[in-house]
Amino acid sequence: MIDSPSNQLVKTLAGLSNIRRRREQRLFLVEGVRAVEDALRAGRYPRIALYDPDALAKTERGSELVRALRRNARHIPNLQEATERAIAGASETQHPQGVVAAYPFVEWQAPTKQDRALVLICDNVQDPGNLGTIMRAAEAAGVTSLVLTPLSVDVYNPKVVRAAMGAHFRLPTFPEVDWGDVPALLESAGVPPERVYATEAGAATEYDRVDWTGPAALVVSNEAHGLSAEARRFAEGAGGFVSIPMAGGTESLNAAIAAAVVLFEAARQRRIAAAPAVAR
Repeated sequence: MIDSPSNQLVKTLAGLSNIRRRREQRLFLVEGVRAVEDALRAGRYPRIALYDPDALAKTERGSELVRALRRNARHIPNLQEATERAIAGASETQHPQGVVAAYPFVEWQAPTKQDRALVLICDNVQDPGNLGTIMRAAEAAGVTSLVLTPLSVDVYNPKVVRAAMGAHFRLPTFPEVDWGDVPALLESAGVPPERVYATEAGAATEYDRVDWTGPAALVVSNEAHGLSAEARRFAEGAGGFVSIPMAGGTESLNAAIAAAVVLFEAARQRRIAAAPAVAR
């Protein structure tokens, strides 16, 4: 059982809080019972996993995770029992819940044409909590591809990973995509240019006036600075801008809330359109 914070596996995990280390090793940190459980259910296996069997045995969910890790030991090159002290040394959080792991970067195939493609483009979204929440909401709303422009926060930032709640393993995500490459990606997904909309406060078209039932894409922007010049030019040559009407003195919503509001309207429209007609 690993106990020392100076153990090489512990040091490797701890180093993944640093973006340079993550990119060098193409590994990212995943902590906690639910996150590791979600990854295993998605058929994703860690390169390294340290777990405290005593801590995990305190709950049925933790006990089941221990059984799942051991069942899949042949897929995990470095699966080791570890003490609370060692796991704390490897973790980025104060309460890692008895398990911490390093997963390979998730590689996704380029999107293929779909009749109901829904692509979300994050334009320089820089707050880790916002991006993680966006990923969680996007998956729940049925987004088929997530695109991140180069100035967005690193998708494998530990705060993003925690807020995304497993979406990294299920939501096809394409980080660091230059605006010049976005049209080809949208064409691959089957989204025509006129079906690309960007959120902007005060836009004449309200988000629920758009027909979201066919292939479409949504651009949400940086929380503080709004749409980048590249995103604005792209939207002006595409479907245009949509707004979320607000009461009172509120001027804008953060990127995560704005994305969730529009995406769940798209999901609502799609659900209604897909429902069988009621016999009269």
